[in-house]
Amino acid sequence: MIAVPAKVEWSLDELVSEAGRLLGTLDLDALALDGRVSAAPDARTVRYYTTLGLLDRPRIEGREARYGRRHLLQLAAIKALQAEGLSLGDVQERLYARTDRELTALLEATARRRKPEKPRAAAPVTWRVMRSRSTAIASARRTRRSASRGRFTA
Repeated sequence: MIAVPAKVEWSLDELVSEAGRLLGTLDLDALALDGRVSAAPDARTVRYYTTLGLLDRPRIEGREARYGRRHLLQLAAIKALQAEGLSLGDVQERLYARTDRELTALLEATARRRKPEKPRAAAPVTWRVMRSRSTAIASARRTRRSASRGRFTA
């Protein structure tokens, strides 16, 4: 279960740090597939997502934008879907008109899919396996030497 208080408001910087924390607890913080997508959002990214309509507009209090629980869930869901390789257009289609409950379910499902498998113990290597490997390596070296000296014809 995702632990996000129901009645909380954050500034932009606080939202960014809270999103990083949430992505870390769900093991979604290290999922950037390539250099184009960052795992954790920054303030500029949040503003960009708001401009695109991926994030709801924040409530304005004085001269400061205030973000709530829904914004955090939307931001985490965007990053989770991006980590799965979806473009922002596809993310927008998937997240359009989703409720908080649906966003939470999406994040939990993504986190379950991303749980790392337990490492398997390596199979023991016997002396026969080692001998066959060393024989194959030696044979390949002899073939390369012969080819470099012009003695090998194919």
